[in-house]
Amino acid sequence: MKFKFTFIIFVFLVLSGCAPWKSVDKIDLGMTKAQVLQLVGKPESVNGAGNEEYFWYVPANKFWTSYYVRFIDGKVESYGLVDADKE
Repeated sequence: MKFKFTFIIFVFLVLSGCAPWKSVDKIDLGMTKAQVLQLVGKPESVNGAGNEEYFWYVPANKFWTSYYVRFIDGKVESYGLVDADKE
């Protein structure tokens, strides 16, 4: 019985994600990359060229969605849900 309870708790933690998703909704235009990293954490991937850079986030507890943060000259220019029109 104790093993069954422990197993159920373990499965719940794995499926729900151990850390809550820190939403990009708290990001403000003009924030620096350092501020975004502190607020939301390390992105899943990063790309860009010149003065333009993108951070890509995929929340562990919402793996079917992805979010972007676009930086111009190191400051947030835009952010949001990828393919927001399709949802």
